[in-house]
Amino acid sequence: MLIRLKKKWLEKITGSKNAHIIFHEILSRYDYIDRDKEHFFVIGLRNNNTIKYIDEVTVGTLICTIAEPREAYRRAICKGVCSIIIGHNHPSGQVAPSERDVELTKRFTEAGKIIGIELLDHIIFCNGKEYYSFKDEGKM
Repeated sequence: MLIRLKKKWLEKITGSKNAHIIFHEILSRYDYIDRDKEHFFVIGLRNNNTIKYIDEVTVGTLICTIAEPREAYRRAICKGVCSIIIGHNHPSGQVAPSERDVELTKRFTEAGKIIGIELLDHIIFCNGKEYYSFKDEGKM
């Protein structure tokens, strides 16, 4: 599902903090029941790192969501973006990545290399201000 872009989001993404703020603002618009589910988002970026689109790719349960590179890169290919940032929330309040999150990041990175759309970062966030950036942590 495409997310309607706010004017303030059309600025250049300069780092993980920008992406985290956008993901957090999107999730904060949902009611408390939906915030208790995992949501997986993709930000598609032009070559100057401005946002072309934001897509909510999947919605899961309290403990997981299924995210596959083919679903996330599908719109990226059709929209002709240069790179993407992926992000998902952890309703538990713990931003530490799971083994599954680490493996997912590796799969998305490899898929991006093959199709020529770079994965810039994977952000895990909670309902608060805390977040985890794979790029900032040197895991990409």
